[in-house]
Amino acid sequence: MLTYAAVFLTALAAAFILTPVIRNWARQRESLVDTPFAARHVHTTPIPRVGGIAIFIAFLLGVGFAFFFALGRQLEEAAPLSFRFLSPCIAMFALGLVDDIRRLRAGLKFFIETVIAVWFHFSVQGITTLPNPLTGGVIELGILGLPITVLWLVGISNAFNLIDGVDGLSAGAALFSTLTLAYVAVANGNVPLAIFLCALAGGVAGFLKYNFNPATVFMGDCGSLFIGFTLAGLALLHAQKSVTIVTVTIPLLAFGLPIMETALSIGRRFLAGKSIFEADSRHMHHQLLARGYSHRTTTILLYGLCAFFALMSLLAYNSPNRLLGLILLTLGIVVWMAVQHFGYHEFGEIGRVIQRSLNQRVIIANNIRIHNLIESLTRSRSFKEFYAHLAECFEATDFARVEIHLPLEYVWHIQEHESFCFARRAVMIIATWPAGFAIKDRRPMAKLVIPLAFDDGHEGSLELYRYLDSQALFDINLLFGKLRAVIERTARRLADDTPAPLSAPDRFDSGSAPLPKVTRS
Repeated sequence: MLTYAAVFLTALAAAFILTPVIRNWARQRESLVDTPFAARHVHTTPIPRVGGIAIFIAFLLGVGFAFFFALGRQLEEAAPLSFRFLSPCIAMFALGLVDDIRRLRAGLKFFIETVIAVWFHFSVQGITTLPNPLTGGVIELGILGLPITVLWLVGISNAFNLIDGVDGLSAGAALFSTLTLAYVAVANGNVPLAIFLCALAGGVAGFLKYNFNPATVFMGDCGSLFIGFTLAGLALLHAQKSVTIVTVTIPLLAFGLPIMETALSIGRRFLAGKSIFEADSRHMHHQLLARGYSHRTTTILLYGLCAFFALMSLLAYNSPNRLLGLILLTLGIVVWMAVQHFGYHEFGEIGRVIQRSLNQRVIIANNIRIHNLIESLTRSRSFKEFYAHLAECFEATDFARVEIHLPLEYVWHIQEHESFCFARRAVMIIATWPAGFAIKDRRPMAKLVIPLAFDDGHEGSLELYRYLDSQALFDINLLFGKLRAVIERTARRLADDTPAPLSAPDRFDSGSAPLPKVTRS
C-alpha cells in the first residue's frame, strides 16, 4: 500500500512542478494558446491548452518509479504487456498534441484514433467476450470483438474530451474515475493495473491545482484523449480478466459522467436532425451556466454527479449480484432526474411520443370513427343530415367550438338544427357547434383556420377552437385534408340540389332587425 502511495505522490509532485513550467512556456507560443472565439467557449481570456503534457510526463515518471525503484521484481512478468500497453497510449497522446498545435480535420483525427484502437486490440487486449445476464455465462463475440473494442476505446477517449468545456471538469471527472478503478484494482491484488491507475491519478491531481476555476491552463486534446484512452484500456484489461456482469458494470459506472454526456449529446443532436459530430453549446455545463450558476458552482455540481457514479460503482463491486439490479434502477432514476434538470427539450419530446403511444389505441379508435363519419357526410341527402354528421364528427374530437363559415349564397339552404346555431356576419353565414356555446371557463384557447374553396368560386372557412391544455386524441390531419375536401364537395352539391325559396327568411333579413350573434372568445 505504501508503494501505491509513493507512486501517486511521485506523479502528483511531478505534475505540480511541471504544469506551471509548461504553462509559462506555452504562453510564449501563439499556436499553443486557446483563444475564445466560439459561443461554446466559456473562458474569456487566452489560456494555454497543452497542460496534458504535464499529466503525460508525470504519469510516466510515476510508472517508472514503480518499475525501477519499488516493485521491479514483482512487475517483471507484466513488463512486456505494460510496454505494449503504453505504446498506443503514447500514440494517442501524440495525436492529441498534434491536434492542439495544428488543429486536424475531424475526419482525419477520428481515422487515426480508430487505427490506434485497432492497434491496441491486436497488440494488447480486445473485447472478446461479454457476460450473458440470462445464463450467467459468457457470449463469444468473434469478429464483432474488434468493432466493439474500437467503439469503447475511441468513445471513452472522446467522452473525456467532450466534457472538457469548463474549468477542472474533465480532470476532476478523470480523477474520480481513476481513484474508483484504483480501489478495485488494489482490492483484487492486480498490482500492474493499480500502479498505472495510481500514477495517472497523481498526474491528474497535480494538474488539477492549476486547472480548477479560475483555470490558468487547459489539458487540451493531448491530455483528454490520453486520459480517456488510458482509462478505457485499463478498464478493458480489468473487465476481460474475469468477464462478469459486475466487472463490466464497474468501469461503465466509473465513467458515468463522460458516458452520460456523450450519450446525451449524440441523442439530442440525432433527435434535432443534426450531425452527431457537430459542436454546440448545449452540454451539461453550458445548461447549468445558462441557469445562472457560476463556473465554480457548475463544476462542483458535476463533481457531485461524478461522486455519485463512483459510489454506485463501488456499491456494485462490494454488493452481491442480486443487488445490482436495485443499484442500476437507483442510478437510472437519478440520471433521469438530472436530465430533466438540465432542460433538454429533445428528450421531453420522447416523453410526448411515449405518452402518445400509450394513447394510440384511443387515437386509432377516434380516427376510425372520424373516417366513418366523414364517409357518411358524403352521402348526406339534405343539409339536415349534413349538419347531423358534422356534429357527430366534432364530438369525436377535443375541440371546444367549431365554426363553419359558408357563402351568403347558401343562405336559402340553411336549416335549423339542434346541434348548430346560425348567424349572418357580413356576406357569410356562420354555423356554430355546439349550439348555444358560451365560454364558462377562462382557459386560453387557440384557433385553427382551415380555408374552404368551393367549385363555383366562393370561399369559406372551418374555424376550430381548442383549449391550450387539451390533448388531441385523434389525427388532426383528417380535418385539414379529408374533412375539408368533403365539406367543399358536399355543401356545394346540396346547394345545387336544393331549390331556393322565393324570398329570404326573415331571420337573415339585412334590415334593422337584430341578427343572431355568435359568442366569441
